[in-house]
Amino acid sequence: PTLLPWQGRRPRVPDALEVARLLRRHPPTPEQRAVVEAAPEPLLVVAGAGSGKTETMAARVVQLVVSGAVAPDRVLGLTFTRKAAGELAERVRLRLRALRAALDAAGDASAPVVPDGEPVVATYHSYAAGVLAEHGLRVGVEPGARVLGEAAAWQLASEVVERWTGDLPGVDSAVSTVVQGVLSLAAESAEHLVEPDELDDALGEVLERVGRLPKDEAGGAPARPTPSSPLGKAIGALRARRALVPLLHAYAERKAAAEALDFGDQVRLAALAAARAPAVGAAERARYGVVLLDEYQDTSHAQLELLRSLFGGGHPVTAVGDPHQSIYGFRGASAGALERFPEHFPRAGGAPTRVLHLSTSWRNDRAVLVAANAVSAPLRDGGAAVPPLGARPGSGEGEVRVRWSGTAARRPSRTPRRPALPRGHYRPGPRRARARPA
Repeated sequence: PTLLPWQGRRPRVPDALEVARLLRRHPPTPEQRAVVEAAPEPLLVVAGAGSGKTETMAARVVQLVVSGAVAPDRVLGLTFTRKAAGELAERVRLRLRALRAALDAAGDASAPVVPDGEPVVATYHSYAAGVLAEHGLRVGVEPGARVLGEAAAWQLASEVVERWTGDLPGVDSAVSTVVQGVLSLAAESAEHLVEPDELDDALGEVLERVGRLPKDEAGGAPARPTPSSPLGKAIGALRARRALVPLLHAYAERKAAAEALDFGDQVRLAALAAARAPAVGAAERARYGVVLLDEYQDTSHAQLELLRSLFGGGHPVTAVGDPHQSIYGFRGASAGALERFPEHFPRAGGAPTRVLHLSTSWRNDRAVLVAANAVSAPLRDGGAAVPPLGARPGSGEGEVRVRWSGTAARRPSRTPRRPALPRGHYRPGPRRARARPA
């Protein structure tokens, strides 16, 4: 490993098994060890449900620090919720503290030095807000720009709608519905990095192409669907959405006049600043030597472009995710981003980015995993390479119950559940379980 300034000598680097022993934790599985000990370079980890990804990410940070690859305060971790960010930060902090104590107690002169400091763990959105606060002037955002909360954004959009005197063809909804439509469309446009004029052009092109469709297979005049037909409803929704584009312009102008931003603007403008000014990325790469991206399958297009501009080109970025657990498609996320990570974040020199897997489930017994793998089989056949989940050491047979209710009224209001198993490394022990046929 490279000797860093905070190390006065070249240490003997313990491997992941020895670090686990020093921390009195169960040894990592072969899959986990491959992730933990991977070189500091772009890496994609496809982690199945309940496979201990948070534990493995924390162990990877500790291993990178103890090997001298990076100092603790030069590690950046990003996730989606403050709760998840706090959990990851706490795990890393406790492990680094425990490892310092264990190495000091061992008295080994050849042991590595674990420096003081803690990694920076934040949500994707708060990190983007920080980038914009520091570099906003590059895209015309003043340092004192006010960030609108949900209520303030609603009030501003409501004023725009209520004062609008132009035509809104195809829009006959209540004012509150139009306001919600403007806010939703503004948020979706920001997540996709689409300007209002681009949206107007795209909607116009779709409507024009639909209008040219033949009436039937034999050809003939363009179809004239009734408003109540499925096609008629879709065309009506597209026309109503296009009618809102002028309101998007007016909403953006009101925000600019008030020197205010909404949440979508923060990520959009941060991505714009990073793309326009290479100095932004250079500064962030100098600040953070290693980057961990959690739940990567749920990043939006704007977040992806921000991260690519900042940390592309071979920077040590580890992305962890599961395409089968993508839940934010409604705001621009796509599980395909996980599959394209090696393309978006290539290794230095253009070598293919490594893809590793975590497929041991620490939460469920064997019968549950058999059922889960059967249900998710079509997803594995048509998307990213995600191996079936395997049972943890010492797992029981498990139990799967199936019930068919003729009506919603007869459906059980509560399904009994067993206590959740701890995430990460499982402590084997006797469990009584028996398989019951479905």
